[in-house]
Amino acid sequence: MLDADYPELPDLAEVRVIRKQLGWTQRELAKATRLSQSFVNKIERNEADPGYRTAKGIFQVLQQALTKKKRHGVSKTAQDIMTMNVEYVNSNQTVEEARKLIIKNDFSQLPVIDNGIVKGSITDRLLVRLGESGRVSRIREIMEKRFPVVDPDTKLETLRHLLDEYHAVLVDKGNKDYGIVTKHDLLKAMK
Repeated sequence: MLDADYPELPDLAEVRVIRKQLGWTQRELAKATRLSQSFVNKIERNEADPGYRTAKGIFQVLQQALTKKKRHGVSKTAQDIMTMNVEYVNSNQTVEEARKLIIKNDFSQLPVIDNGIVKGSITDRLLVRLGESGRVSRIREIMEKRFPVVDPDTKLETLRHLLDEYHAVLVDKGNKDYGIVTKHDLLKAMK
């Protein structure tokens, strides 16, 4: 018989299930519960008994996170905020063609895609740096590194970190079809 001071807790197997529902890594759960990641891993594999108070603390953290998630709605992902029809150039086009497309559409950047494969990128900053001299060059001669490519279910937090380093992130929709997320898209999603 259970003591009133120690109400029954869910089975420890639920720790992993709830953590996955939240989209958390073991490291994130460990940080939230102030436990080590290795201990969380052992609990999830049923190789460690955390004791009643620790287990209670874990479930309280998970329950609070679930409640917060429900209150704020489902977390948005790349597919929720991406621009569907990506304008792009191929590496054989001229820099002048890229410049015209950037100006016409008021873009800051364009991916360079050849036959569905991401090869590089062109930015307005690069075009300004080239000035008049680069207009007849082929894009393949001057393109910058390619934008990272992510799955449609990539979380906004991951996108935020990528956009700290890159001008845009491409979203692989399958069949050599891409969406794009820019800093502007991320700002709109954070309102």
